[in-house]
Amino acid sequence: MPARKIPLNYRNITGYVQSDKSSEYTYFEASLERDALILCEFDPNVEFFKTQPRRFNYVLNDKPRYYTPDIMVKYKNGSVLLVEVKYRDDLRKKWTELKPKFKAAIHELKSEQNTRFKIWTETEIRRNNGSYLKNITFLLPYRKRPFEDYQLATIKKILPRVYASTPRELIELCSTCPIEQAGFLNTLWYAIASGIISVDLNFPLKMDSEIWMHPSSTSIEHEKVAKNV
Repeated sequence: MPARKIPLNYRNITGYVQSDKSSEYTYFEASLERDALILCEFDPNVEFFKTQPRRFNYVLNDKPRYYTPDIMVKYKNGSVLLVEVKYRDDLRKKWTELKPKFKAAIHELKSEQNTRFKIWTETEIRRNNGSYLKNITFLLPYRKRPFEDYQLATIKKILPRVYASTPRELIELCSTCPIEQAGFLNTLWYAIASGIISVDLNFPLKMDSEIWMHPSSTSIEHEKVAKNV
């Protein structure tokens, strides 16, 4: 269960998102927090994350109080991040109220190895005018959509030969049939969403965006070829 109860909120968006990186429902209390969870879900370096993860106790004006960060993120390298999600404007307006809470978390985490506290604002979450977030929100569902194995094999065979291409050019190289091209495009989005194929997600993803094989995918294919020689 989360460390604090998610209240009904008629000003912001509240709810939860389904995640493959969390053993529980990942609740959010605002659209900015929802967007932060999407970043965590897409990030290949994130192993696990959880909302309302723990409480930090502190005393203010001789009264016991507690503070609960929004998200706990555990990375594959073993590091852990406790995250507060806030709009920059809210930080400025409520800094006097928020500062003791953040200090309590930072003080307690000093004794915990590889664990830090950080504030994420819309500057980090919706960077590049929101292009990165829009792209990964579009791509995430493709990780679970079915695709044809032969189409993925064809894409992985053709793309390294041309080094770099675009979605439009690549599916035209894969097939001249419009119906098959639609299937190849679905598989291509899966490959990009899964990190098999790379694209600069800091810019709007279009049919004319430059794409290329991810280096790790290329090295794996080279190893397979070497073994078969």
